[in-house]
Amino acid sequence: MKRLMKIGIVPLILIFTFLMLIGIQNSLAQQYFNFSGKVVSLYRGSLSVQGDKGETMKFAVGRRTIYIPSRLPGVGERVKITYYFSRGHNVGYQVEIVPPPSSPPSPPPPKKK
Repeated sequence: MKRLMKIGIVPLILIFTFLMLIGIQNSLAQQYFNFSGKVVSLYRGSLSVQGDKGETMKFAVGRRTIYIPSRLPGVGERVKITYYFSRGHNVGYQVEIVPPPSSPPSPPPPKKK
């Protein structure tokens, strides 16, 4: 009888461990979002960006934030931010400084005859 109980407990422990591992993997997944616009303000720990439609979003940034190229953006520069939502705040994961849109090439001057 004791042997049957030992044999029954081992599969239960394995099933429980398997289900715990699946639950941990699902809870670690984060959903990332993108936002692009012009930098309005930059303070220690936060970055405010005004989007193309006029809405302003504030992001928490810090030592884990990745900057491409590796420098802080200036006020007025266009950026594309990848962020996630954590504990009620938008946390910036990656800030990419986007070059300004190039103007279309001007037509060549008329040739003199």
